[in-house]
Amino acid sequence: MAKKDEEIEGMYTLVGDPDNPELEAADDSKISLTDRIKRMKKKVFKDDFEPSEEQREIAEQAYIRAREVVGIVTPTRVVLASVFMAALMFSIFALGFWVVPRDAVEVDVVYKQGGPGHVVLIELHNYGSRPIANVEIDASFSNQDGEILNSTHFEVGSLLAHTSIAGDTLELMITGESIWELYNIEVTLDYDNYDGAVSKQSWIIEVGEYTFESHTLDAERSWL
Repeated sequence: MAKKDEEIEGMYTLVGDPDNPELEAADDSKISLTDRIKRMKKKVFKDDFEPSEEQREIAEQAYIRAREVVGIVTPTRVVLASVFMAALMFSIFALGFWVVPRDAVEVDVVYKQGGPGHVVLIELHNYGSRPIANVEIDASFSNQDGEILNSTHFEVGSLLAHTSIAGDTLELMITGESIWELYNIEVTLDYDNYDGAVSKQSWIIEVGEYTFESHTLDAERSWL
């Protein structure tokens, strides 16, 4: 009987008289891919998997731990944790920006072309955490031949930390000059930092190609 069962295994088709059909072994080469996949699935699921006691215990512990995590991690706690991390990062940034001794000075230069000619606006920023003293700014507007068309001088005894300053003495008006030519703006910054060291720097900016230009001049940074 066992031998007969072994012979029946495989793929068969019905052939012959419909009233008295006979089984005929199917040609494997004609079996579709779908049928082969189904046969493989049956063979895989036919073998039952019986986990060991240790595997059962590990699975139960993982399930319990997952339940605990789900109970702890709620949407509200996630939002609160995000807010806390954002506040922490902001505090670190504020500590470095306001407390850590540093020297950080910038000069913003804005150039405009108008109906009467040219306009230069200058603004001084002390982004450092300590005041600076004996601040002087010299600015000039000249053509490509080196002829100075206008200039200004600004000075202040001290400039507090995290403050900015601008004004009429930091503006240049140039009239009667062509707007089709290139010009140079020269800026010189001189100041004493918190330790009393003198810092002096100069920049030359070529303008005139565009009707509006904005430039930021960074003075040399130093940690005090």
